[in-house]
Amino acid sequence: MLSRRLSEFVQALRGAGLRVSPDEAAIAMQAVALVGYDSRQRFHDALAVSLVKEEQHRAAFETTFERYFEGHPQGQQEQEGDAAGAEAGSSGMPPALDSADGDGLEGSPGEQEGAELNALLSSSAEQLQQRMAEAAAGMDFTRMEVMTQQGLYTRRLLMNMGMGAVDDRVLQLAQGSAADEARADSLREWRSQVREQAASLVRRQFLLHGAAKGRELREQTMRQVAFRDLREFNEVKTLVRRMARRLASAHQRRLKVAKRGQLDARRTLGRSIRHDGVPVSLVWRRKPPHKSRVMVICDVSSSVSDAARFLLQFLYALNDVLPRVRSFAFASQFDEISDDFQRYPPDVAVGRVLDRLSGSGTDYGAMLEDFLGRCERELDRHTTVIILGDARNNYLPERAELLGQIRRRAKQVWWLNPEARRQWNSGDAVMASYLPHCRVAHRCANLNDLERLVDSLLTSLRAD
Repeated sequence: MLSRRLSEFVQALRGAGLRVSPDEAAIAMQAVALVGYDSRQRFHDALAVSLVKEEQHRAAFETTFERYFEGHPQGQQEQEGDAAGAEAGSSGMPPALDSADGDGLEGSPGEQEGAELNALLSSSAEQLQQRMAEAAAGMDFTRMEVMTQQGLYTRRLLMNMGMGAVDDRVLQLAQGSAADEARADSLREWRSQVREQAASLVRRQFLLHGAAKGRELREQTMRQVAFRDLREFNEVKTLVRRMARRLASAHQRRLKVAKRGQLDARRTLGRSIRHDGVPVSLVWRRKPPHKSRVMVICDVSSSVSDAARFLLQFLYALNDVLPRVRSFAFASQFDEISDDFQRYPPDVAVGRVLDRLSGSGTDYGAMLEDFLGRCERELDRHTTVIILGDARNNYLPERAELLGQIRRRAKQVWWLNPEARRQWNSGDAVMASYLPHCRVAHRCANLNDLERLVDSLLTSLRAD
């Protein structure tokens, strides 16, 4: 049981934003087994030391610990207990059903049911709280996903406590004499108090598990929504940053391993001679410095500006693992926007770029000519050129041979198109002319597409 509760606590921490690996969870359980459960402070410290890796996550850990392990201050618990005892009487039973009135319960159907009902009604405040905790321990609150499920889980918790017998008793008394009706009213009031306690417990469990599940559902929705509709979500900026950090962390680990290079067997064996053939000192083949360069060209016309916004924000959030990035944007005119991202945060820089360059009348042929005029000498076998646009050229000359020149000088050309493939050559779209010069051409219509493509891009750059 304790192992399951600790596993649920770790799951709640993950929902609160802490990254806890299976190994770290196992270490936390071993630490708790060593310090024991008698001292709440030692129990708390063992979990904190094992599971909190960054100071910024300390507050989330403390809040989750307090909620999960019934973390009301001790004085507040005593006050609540005193209040409950005052309302319930010395025995915890509803006053109108105390002493001799309790004997009448033996007349309810089945002596065993009557005994269980008597035991429930005669419970003290502490016993009732213990009974509720035992009933809750047999439930799986981690399945709660939306707020409206709280009522259902509260009802299940009350039934597990045996409150169904109280409901039956209320109905039985309501059909009796005036004295029975008064006793039924008292029993209803007591039942209402117990229901409030159960609802409070379920609410705390929802904050631990259901709120995180709800956030996950919203994030899944945002990941699948088209870029043009993402402005309706207030949390999208936070999601983009979180996706970028997760992707950066994964590639930092891979890059750290990759930088070590391959084992130089010849030199390792040579050094091992002085140690009787034991390879005490390993020699690695050093890799040359990383020279990759990325140049991003974004169509910021009205039909594509939302996709450009999120691509630029995503790329500049990956500055820890992404090599040198130069950014360009165009609509009716073409300009470099790298300085905007060096001087301002990504979301501010994107807004400034869109205000300055967005419009209609895109001319991809003129864009390619301007780009070659500025950057042709810098294009080499370490350069990746990324073009984001729908290739709608307003029936102007597409100048595909210029993209061919870029492809011959650069390592690779990637084209990200936010439209569905069936629309790539409809109307004034000329993707068919550009595709022969692209190493990669994919649809990029939502955050899921964007994350997958950037992940592939980082993998290809690491091989440079």
